[in-house]
Amino acid sequence: MKIEYKSMFLGAALGVAGVFAILFLLGDVETEFSFSTGENENKMDKNIDVRIEKTVENGQDFTNVVVKGSGDVTKEDLDKELERLFNEHGINKNDSNINIEMEINS
Repeated sequence: MKIEYKSMFLGAALGVAGVFAILFLLGDVETEFSFSTGENENKMDKNIDVRIEKTVENGQDFTNVVVKGSGDVTKEDLDKELERLFNEHGINKNDSNINIEMEINS
């Protein structure tokens, strides 16, 4: 039995072209391919949790601030977020009745 390679190649090429033509004509087919190995160096996974508790004892206002960071968080990131929240809530960070606790979990 003799195989005609020219006819076989022509049939395969027409089949592939036909499938792509049908997919193109039927709709908007969107494909995405992603491949990665190991840890991503550009990953910006930052989680900052700030809790501000204001209490009044013996007529004095006490403010307890607990800042917890996890992921790729630095002390500078925590300081920036704390400064932003102090400005937003009108808290003086130089007040003697304020207690600030910072914790970073990697």
